[in-house]
Amino acid sequence: MLTQGDIEFIKQTRAEITANRTHEITVYYPGEGAADPITGEPIGEATIPRTVPSVVTEISSTASTSSERALETGVAIENGDIWFSVDLNFIADIAELITSVKYDAVEYEILAGDKKGIGERNRVEFLGRRIT
Repeated sequence: MLTQGDIEFIKQTRAEITANRTHEITVYYPGEGAADPITGEPIGEATIPRTVPSVVTEISSTASTSSERALETGVAIENGDIWFSVDLNFIADIAELITSVKYDAVEYEILAGDKKGIGERNRVEFLGRRIT
């Protein structure tokens, strides 16, 4: 059985493992649009960016998906797809809202996202498909 001490150790170890392995990505999520000049009410929706650090895994060949057709949350993984692993502390308030990501000047739509962690959720892993 995991103790609270075990969970804290896992958190510290994850921080060490991901140190110097992250890249800046920009996540996009919907939010309120500009305010009406008379009423102050929001007009429509806007796409809001947030820059966060992420461990990024580029899927460059079928070898990285076990030479088989791989599925992630029921979505077929293809050459050119990408995995983003983002610390939950950076996106806890918007994790369910993220629709796309920009990494290395390329935009990806989010196909699937799962909260991960042993004993306690500590990150969200997204599967992205290139759109630009």
